[in-house]
Amino acid sequence: MNRFEDSRYRYVHPPDRPGIFGAGNAAECDYLTVDGAVRIPWGGSPRPGDVERIRSLHLCPTPAQLRKPRLPAYLPSLVNLESLSVPAPLVPHLASGGVGGRLRTLTVHVDHRDPIPEEPLDAAAALPGLTALMWVSGITTPRLPRIVDPLPPLEFLLTNVTGDPAVLRQVESLPTLRHLELIDSRNADVFDHIRAPLRTLELSGTGRAFPIHRLSTVPTLEALRLNTVRTEIDCAVFATLPELVDLRVLNCPRVVNVEALLDHPRLASVSFLSSRNPFGKEGKALFKSRGFARLDIDYS
Repeated sequence: MNRFEDSRYRYVHPPDRPGIFGAGNAAECDYLTVDGAVRIPWGGSPRPGDVERIRSLHLCPTPAQLRKPRLPAYLPSLVNLESLSVPAPLVPHLASGGVGGRLRTLTVHVDHRDPIPEEPLDAAAALPGLTALMWVSGITTPRLPRIVDPLPPLEFLLTNVTGDPAVLRQVESLPTLRHLELIDSRNADVFDHIRAPLRTLELSGTGRAFPIHRLSTVPTLEALRLNTVRTEIDCAVFATLPELVDLRVLNCPRVVNVEALLDHPRLASVSFLSSRNPFGKEGKALFKSRGFARLDIDYS
């Protein structure tokens, strides 16, 4: 049982390999072609027989090519395109890229070498059918609202917060969300901005003053992942989530009262990793006797 990963897979995993393509030079597309994707040279076009096969496209221009960002001219011809992965400088061009009505999943990659677009993409107007958006960035700026804003009625969103109230405003504007992943949450009270009946939530990179007890304000959660939460986690809070089935705790050094999990009526999958062993030897034996469908606490 892996309710969290199943949810993410459903929203953002590319279609089967015959439909996955990458556009760029061999070096930029290496990570795709190793897994079986078909490469289209940057500046080239797909073979005629591939046009209808393309369901997922990763655009991989070099930094030099991004100095004059442009989308491939063949995008409007990709009648079955569902998923698109692009570097941030290409995002504004999606307004006229000819894919707005078909696109369901958008992944935006941010690199410190990339130029920042002058205006964000109005995705609510340009990509009205979008249901999933992933913001993949290893740097703190820019953040999502600088590149994409406003958002269409998404069901899946992965983004960093990094203390930016504009990001929380975007979360608040999405009552349609069912799966939310917030990275670098710090001490922001993100719960004040969640208006959706979430089923799946990840909170990552919080500070010591993060209000983890306010998880109780999202009672619809079925899957929860906590990663690098630095505040103390009293496992009694999970009893306030009656629908919780899948709990994952990674790199959280201050976890107490794990015995409270044993009384949860629906919890079936429990995973603790690198969390300073809050169970102890006797606690691990007790949990193993409980009969969870999935229990991964040996390396907690």
